Amino acid sequence: MDLIADPYFWSNNDWVFLTILFAFFYLAYINYNFSTQLSLILKAPFSQKYANQFLRLESSSQNQVYLLPIFVFTISLFYNYTSQKFLDFLVCSGWISLFFFIKYLLLKWLGFVFQKNYVFEELIFHSFLYEKTLGMLFLPLILLLFYSPFSAPSMIFIMQVFLLTTFLYKLIRMAYLSFFNTSFSKAHIIIYLCTFEILPLVALVKFLY
Repeated sequence: MDLIADPYFWSNNDWVFLTILFAFFYLAYINYNFSTQLSLILKAPFSQKYANQFLRLESSSQNQVYLLPIFVFTISLFYNYTSQKFLDFLVCSGWISLFFFIKYLLLKWLGFVFQKNYVFEELIFHSFLYEKTLGMLFLPLILLLFYSPFSAPSMIFIMQVFLLTTFLYKLIRMAYLSFFNTSFSKAHIIIYLCTFEILPLVALVKFLY
């Protein structure tokens, strides 16, 4: 097996390298300017204490940390690995961004309808928390997928398992919070998980396969 990557293999797809490079620079910028928030958000999926600290820090600060673009870039690159067309990447990024935007607006609207804005603000935070963390952890794997001598099918399988594991952990974690965190209504959590998490995944799998 040839362990030396062909340096000219991606010569016609410089946009891939530039996109990954931009994502790393963007993450470095966030780490430089918001190191405390970044540290908290990496710990928040595993500890409610750090999640509460991040929420308090965000509410008291005028500067917000935007990590979802990294997730959008990495997932779009992963989804378009076989085609490697810049237009397909833009279309995929646009659809993912639109989904997140509509999801955010619907959760804000539900908070207004149920007159529980504070509870739904916390729900919104947990709703996007795992995608934000996943985008940062997924970025090095994307780099390996495109620019390493490792087998592409093996890397894709590992990344698919990683995505599925993260999704299942998100479901379990949010279900756990609904039972042990009094600010979350069990009915709201069940409706949220079925409508905003499981249903879109089923639709995506049906579309792809």
